[in-house]
Amino acid sequence: MKNRFFPKYVFRALLGILFLFSAAAKLIGIDAFELYLFGFGWFSLGTAYLLARLVIAAEFTLGLLLIANFWPKLVFWGSLALLAGFTLFLLYLVLIGNKDNCNCFGELVNLNPVQSIWKNVGMLTLLLLSAGVHPFGMKRKGLWFALAAVVPLATVLIVSPPDNWRYDSYVRSNMLNEPAFREALEQGILPHHVVEGNHVVCFYSLKCNFCKMSARKLMTLRERGDFPDAPIIAFIGLGEDTDTGPFLAETGFRPDEIHFIEPADFLRITNGAMPLILVLHDSTVVEKYNYRNLH
Repeated sequence: MKNRFFPKYVFRALLGILFLFSAAAKLIGIDAFELYLFGFGWFSLGTAYLLARLVIAAEFTLGLLLIANFWPKLVFWGSLALLAGFTLFLLYLVLIGNKDNCNCFGELVNLNPVQSIWKNVGMLTLLLLSAGVHPFGMKRKGLWFALAAVVPLATVLIVSPPDNWRYDSYVRSNMLNEPAFREALEQGILPHHVVEGNHVVCFYSLKCNFCKMSARKLMTLRERGDFPDAPIIAFIGLGEDTDTGPFLAETGFRPDEIHFIEPADFLRITNGAMPLILVLHDSTVVEKYNYRNLH
């Protein structure tokens, strides 16, 4: 009995570790993961925030239950359902020709859909090899099961609460130095037509990851009709690189104008924080956004 139990449990524990690693990798890069989900256009931004955390919590729960090795049949079918669902989604991506990182291991391991399907085949193999394992003898298994189901979700929500839970706090933060912005307009550092009519004004750095994600989110919101359809003027802080091609290709950002400004002016206007997105109506700043509260 012991000789047959040990290999099966090893396979099950390895699968549990993979689920835990997958969940941890997604949590570390949760901004990219939730934006990846939102980019398909199937969910609202708030739903994408919540779905990303539910997926991570589900993987954490399955990983813990696989390693703890109780309720093995229920956990077997739960793992099978999750892996099957992921694999069907990946097959869809292959069929539509999507070759982007599928975020199965977040941004820690870059896998395209085909590579991730093979990864899932390996995980399904581990699951099948562990089938029939006998559970550990443990008291109060119901309590431990409930904790394994509730604690991961609560932890994920505490460690990384959805941005839409905190929009008000982001709005209150001082994202724009308006006197510096007005001074830059008066001195010709920024072209004066920025405050003529309606514009979306973006302050980005080409090397800033949150600027890149902000640009992608902005484009997705506009494609869905969820953001003002006004000309976009982008201001880029001058640095070692002035080639905007990689930034535009990676993000799909399509500004109507791009201007470069000196780092000192850029930092004064943005209070040293980036990205900064402004919605202007004539000369009035009607909305201020950073990555977190952009919606």
